[in-house]
Amino acid sequence: MDESGSPEARLAELEARLARLEGTSGMRGRGRDLMGRVAPPEAGRHFRNAGREHLLGVRTIVDFWIRRIELADQRAEARTAARETIEID
Repeated sequence: MDESGSPEARLAELEARLARLEGTSGMRGRGRDLMGRVAPPEAGRHFRNAGREHLLGVRTIVDFWIRRIELADQRAEARTAARETIEID
């Protein structure tokens, strides 16, 4: 095996490649960079607030259905507790 194919050379090449990858911004960073070039910061703030409102709306729907399930369980328990057993001889 020649010097360029040695494990040490391969490791150095992989470490250099990793350093280059870690130095570049990811998808989120590139998205922010693009947004910063095409829209003012205030627009980003509005979009974040809209996303928060969307999640709050989803939470409201989930809470609504949890309450409905809990009420249905309470009604079922009340019906079970209200039953009377009559023995027939």
